[in-house]
Amino acid sequence: MLMSNSDIFQTPTELKLEKLSFCPTNAKGLQDWVCNLSILQLGNSSKELFNALLEISELKCPEMLRFDLIQILHPTLDNVLGSLEKHFFNQGLMSNDRSDQIIELAMLLRSHFAKIYIDISKRCNTQLSMQKFSLFAFNQKKSLQTARIVSTYYALQQLSLLLYQQHLLYSTPLFGQWLIAHQLIECAIKNNFYQTNINQILDTQHPLQTVAQAYSQLVLLEILNTHQIRPSEMQGLYLCSFDWAKLVHVLPKETSLSRYIVDINKDYPPVFNINQASLYKPTIYISTQNLLDHLSETQTKKSGYLSRNEKLFLTPALHFHIHNLLTSNTERLHERYEYSAQLQICFSLLVAHFYLSNGKNFHETLELDINYQFHNESSFINSMNSNIPAEMTTAKTLDREAKQIYSAEVLDISVNGYRIKWNGSAPSNLKTGEFILIQENTHSPWRGGVIRWIKQSTAKSLELGLEVLAQDLFPCAVMIKTDRHSNNYQPALIVQSSQVDEVSTSLIVSGSHMFREKQTIHLRLGREEIKIYLTKAQIITQSFIRFEFELLNEQQENLINNFINKQTNEVKNHDLWEALK
Repeated sequence: MLMSNSDIFQTPTELKLEKLSFCPTNAKGLQDWVCNLSILQLGNSSKELFNALLEISELKCPEMLRFDLIQILHPTLDNVLGSLEKHFFNQGLMSNDRSDQIIELAMLLRSHFAKIYIDISKRCNTQLSMQKFSLFAFNQKKSLQTARIVSTYYALQQLSLLLYQQHLLYSTPLFGQWLIAHQLIECAIKNNFYQTNINQILDTQHPLQTVAQAYSQLVLLEILNTHQIRPSEMQGLYLCSFDWAKLVHVLPKETSLSRYIVDINKDYPPVFNINQASLYKPTIYISTQNLLDHLSETQTKKSGYLSRNEKLFLTPALHFHIHNLLTSNTERLHERYEYSAQLQICFSLLVAHFYLSNGKNFHETLELDINYQFHNESSFINSMNSNIPAEMTTAKTLDREAKQIYSAEVLDISVNGYRIKWNGSAPSNLKTGEFILIQENTHSPWRGGVIRWIKQSTAKSLELGLEVLAQDLFPCAVMIKTDRHSNNYQPALIVQSSQVDEVSTSLIVSGSHMFREKQTIHLRLGREEIKIYLTKAQIITQSFIRFEFELLNEQQENLINNFINKQTNEVKNHDLWEALK
């Protein structure tokens, strides 16, 4: 199985086998063989299925027979691949040798699974283009047309699953993977079968009914996953894409709503439709406006408007991410510049609060005279969903591992961030959307930021994109009353930023379901508490939310200014690295 698949999608498979070695070369023989295959022995069954897949792809036979044979294997291959993929779903970013072998096996199986459908589609298309059919060969022509339509559909379906697999591993597509997808949709458009209903041909109930919808799903998985979301959100995106693919329009002509374009001669995903270089010649145009309209409406209508998958998986963080992608210019705004430095980095809002508070645990910073206790997040949410007040739990102090400061190599910089290389094991909080503190040396101030994207680099190393959000950060707390007698305090950061002559103040809180727009909460600054109203969410991730806010009593603005001035003076007189001693 140690075979290169670097050019698997662009190299035709050589037909060199007269018959199958493991069963009679017909549908009945293969069906009997599959029935006797033990799926419980995952290692052995994977190896046997991979061998069967290769032999069927190399068999000298009519394409309709090849299609029938792979269709018999299809459900069993799906089951085995599902079992293999469970091994690396939500695993650590750095895998061990056994995991690497499982990943490689899953990649090989999925790639060759897609390839066999690609080959059938291409060969059927060649026969239909080159061969002249007599009136008596009408049925043969019809069978070839059907095989071409259905194999194109299944090829795109498997390419979507392969891309989803790659996203879960933060890896990149194989050579020729996008090129073949574009070639398949081009053939479907050219021969006018891209809107043909697959379910009517096969008497099936596939949620995606056409080749165009299968290609739309593939496109959505790419343009909505810019290496910026976590595995659970990737799963949500994949499952919701069955609903959303129907809202995407793939057209051979440009319209005013063509947001993305495709050059079918390039091995590259769809790009944003804006002044592309003259070497880029688009022939396919993609509109996502209907999807954007739908997502906007989900924020105003009752939840009954959502599909089952959307209700389960369309979290505020995922919605914010997708809505932002579909409404803003997705091209890079700033150039990257070579830069060499070692960056110090620590993870999570609670750890950031600890270091910005000069090494004080959260409950110490509250300066409460009474015997203080607070909810952890899960007990707080449980208390909201029941009439019984949740049991109060004492604050957990941060352990040494959580507080650890890591060093990473800077590869390059842009106006508002860094691209860094991460070697060795990855801490549990190294995730996209995670709040971070970063500094270039021990004398520079901590700056707040977010992990924007993660990609697999070389073996056992990652590349991370870090965005700097703010330099002026001030630790504080927010409080929500759980009932008349209980207060729930959570760590928060006040952020002050300047644009031209205007200074704006915002608030960073945990990315839980506790906080939302148009909510009144208490802001605790030292010993002072004031009521604020959360207005617009500027950023939403699974880790944190950054809110604009207003004071309910504008005359209390001086309390915030005094608090910020006091903190600024303290930072100037304190070496933050003393907190490590």
